Amino acid sequence: MNPWNCNFKNGRLTFLWLYDDSLSGEIPESIGKLTFLDTLNLSYNQLTGNLPKSIGRLTRLNWLYLYLNQLSGMMPDSLCNIYLNLTNAYFAYNQFCPPYPSCVPIGKIGAQDISNCP
Repeated sequence: MNPWNCNFKNGRLTFLWLYDDSLSGEIPESIGKLTFLDTLNLSYNQLTGNLPKSIGRLTRLNWLYLYLNQLSGMMPDSLCNIYLNLTNAYFAYNQFCPPYPSCVPIGKIGAQDISNCP
């Protein structure tokens, strides 16, 4: 792993590990343009807002870690485009609101603060 916590293969980003980097703000919709990503870890940050629908374009993704942020709203159904390919996925300790995508077992959603859900 290089000091930037990312790996490139043939000029394409394949590994992005931004764990506990004090990131804040929203995950941009443009995350879906990183179609060669195998690993995405955005855990232990202060990310807010919705999980972008474009997350469903990351069909090469095997590892998705989003736990311990303040992500909110409904998880997009586009997550089902990639969920079955994921080796590991962690969503716990956010503020995702039900109903959750049918492809994600409720046990995999983990603990969520739903106090601000409609």
